Amino acid sequence: MFNVYPGNGMNGKLVAVNKSFPGLYYYYLSLNHMAKFEQDFPITGLSKKQFLVIAFETIKYLGWRIRFVSDAGVIAYTQNSEYAWNGEITVKLERDKANVQCVPISNMVSDAGQSEHTVSQYIAAFEKMKSAITEDEISEKYKVYKKDFVPPYEDTLKPNIRPKYSFSGGYLSLFKPAEGYFVTPILIDLNILIFLAMLFTGVSFFEPSAASMIRGGANATVATPNGQWWRLITNCFIHFGFFHLLMNMYALVFVGLFLEPFLGKAKFIIAYMLSGIIASLASLWWHDHTVSAGASGAIFGMYGVFLALLSTNHIERGMRKGLLINIGIFVVYNLAYGSFKGGIDNAAHIGGLVSGLIMGYAFMPSLRQPDNVKRQWLALLSVSIVAICLVTIACLNLRQSDRFIYENRIAEFNQIEDSALTALKDTDYKPDETLLEELQQGLIYWTKGISLAKELDHLKLSDRLHRRNRLLIQYCQLRIASYQLMEQNIKLGKGHVTPELKQINQQITSTIHQLPSR
Repeated sequence: MFNVYPGNGMNGKLVAVNKSFPGLYYYYLSLNHMAKFEQDFPITGLSKKQFLVIAFETIKYLGWRIRFVSDAGVIAYTQNSEYAWNGEITVKLERDKANVQCVPISNMVSDAGQSEHTVSQYIAAFEKMKSAITEDEISEKYKVYKKDFVPPYEDTLKPNIRPKYSFSGGYLSLFKPAEGYFVTPILIDLNILIFLAMLFTGVSFFEPSAASMIRGGANATVATPNGQWWRLITNCFIHFGFFHLLMNMYALVFVGLFLEPFLGKAKFIIAYMLSGIIASLASLWWHDHTVSAGASGAIFGMYGVFLALLSTNHIERGMRKGLLINIGIFVVYNLAYGSFKGGIDNAAHIGGLVSGLIMGYAFMPSLRQPDNVKRQWLALLSVSIVAICLVTIACLNLRQSDRFIYENRIAEFNQIEDSALTALKDTDYKPDETLLEELQQGLIYWTKGISLAKELDHLKLSDRLHRRNRLLIQYCQLRIASYQLMEQNIKLGKGHVTPELKQINQQITSTIHQLPSR
């Protein structure tokens, strides 16, 4: 019976080992394990930068080959001849001390104290280098070495900083905060609770109306810019029905499981909330008239953060390719699907995605130095302050935009229309004198409506809204024609409805059907 074991020597190849007979291979492994030697030594008075440069320069001074360097230490190999003893040396920074370890990697069956000698040789050379190198040399050499630092998640000297969340509690664990997966389940639970609360207020389970969503806190062009800016946040926690909630929470679970352990709680929630707000603003900026809601803008922001990290070497290479492909497919598919299917707010998706990408790159310096508390706070504060300032500027510009002016003034048109249509209510029960008086008043209102629509048409608006204004003018003109004909018919005693009036009313109905939705 044969199993395959990773070889420690023999050029790192896999070696077939008979389990029933230990043989020389196990003897060789046991000798190497016994020959391993390590020793701590104090580094009092040295900064992290000073220690690293001296450690690297000591390796060079001894003529050993550096395997890799990081902000945690160095791994190197002795360079004796092929048939002589060789070892792997690991120098690691540990708080106020350093650890040096040597493991034999040669094919010799005896270490003969070489590992211990190599460690002692290194420590002696380190002390000598510490006295010889100047501060200016340390500063210059550190800049050079820093460019070659391996990313944190490929640094074998830092095994404890890898994400630690384990999906071991079944599906219910997806809803329970845990180490490395704390913010995501809270967000999921909050979205579900708000959905249930809205159901108890009478909101539809599958297809809520726009009016009920606005009452619940949805983002709306008729409400948000009118001082109800809190909707930029609340809309991220309400959904247009059960399936909308289900799909968004599935996407949030996926990105949260992978991303939150890398970002940490603070960066994750900051990125989520800011992406959601920016996505909501993008929706207001793009759409002439809309009611939007859902967590997808914020979730796309988290996918943007993840894409930013995956485009760097911060995440280990083995994970990077597969995740990049999966997330790329998710993003492209959803944006393409939203382009062909109505009712999907791609403006919010793109706004969230782009803002997430930017925040992901902004977080990178702090992610590369997870132990630097000041840099963590600086990253959080700087990203938050910049984002809030940009959001504030965008809100002010939105309030002063022609489209916002249009939304407010079009409400005046709706009031004018309601007043003008009073004449058409209960016409069969009104005396002719009363009806004539109301028709005259209605003509004044329709004339005001034309003036207002022409005034609005001078604003810088989308082609859709300009077309709507022209149709409103046409609509008012047809109403004036119908009112004038009704006046004429009443005065001539022809009755309220004639073939000519029916024809005009058909034109009015056709014009109303051509009007884009408000």
